[in-house]
Amino acid sequence: MGKSPQNKTGAAPHVGPSEAKKWGVALSIAAVLFGTHMVYILEFTATTQLLMAVSFAMAATASFLYAMAFSSGSLSYYIGWPNMRDGYQKQIGVMGFWFSFAYSITLVVLYPELYWYGLADNFWTWDVTLGLTAMTIFGAMTVINSKPIAPYFSWDTIKFVLGLGFVGYALLVIRAIFIEFDLWMYWLTTFDGDIPGRLVLSVVAVGVLMMRISVPIHIKLFGTPRPKK
Repeated sequence: MGKSPQNKTGAAPHVGPSEAKKWGVALSIAAVLFGTHMVYILEFTATTQLLMAVSFAMAATASFLYAMAFSSGSLSYYIGWPNMRDGYQKQIGVMGFWFSFAYSITLVVLYPELYWYGLADNFWTWDVTLGLTAMTIFGAMTVINSKPIAPYFSWDTIKFVLGLGFVGYALLVIRAIFIEFDLWMYWLTTFDGDIPGRLVLSVVAVGVLMMRISVPIHIKLFGTPRPKK
């Protein structure tokens, strides 16, 4: 066999995974997360209605997929992993969008008085306004970074829209606080019943957001760490 081509440093050029592998990995992660959440919800919580369980599982899966996608850059900055050149975060983020979109559809079915025929009366509530804004941001990220659409925009524009993902992620945390603050306070003071799912997801999200904020602070104070060998 012939020798592998080398770059100017003498090392073989990095060969990333194929698109098919990226989507396969993202789909596998999403399937494992969704299946795990379904088992947990049906076996260890009081939820018995199947569509309600599916809705909760979709929301949790989407939230963890977003956490993985949004935290990858920060983790790579500090520890050199994951390898950002492999690009899995894009596919994982897109899977997160589609799961959150499917979750939104289940809300319309489960609560039509809020999200269907009652939408006009509830449109300016924190629940709808923040949720819709976050979904609009995630949808814009998915569209503008897709192969058919990306060539029509500059990289600066694409980078700006992708950066808004952290804003959308933060809006979901704020939405959860407005929806379940009283429930969270009750559980945190009594530990009675199941731990609120949105509380767990929000704690994870806050951790991801704080880690992202820490990166420019670390660069300002200490400079960029040396690349991992």
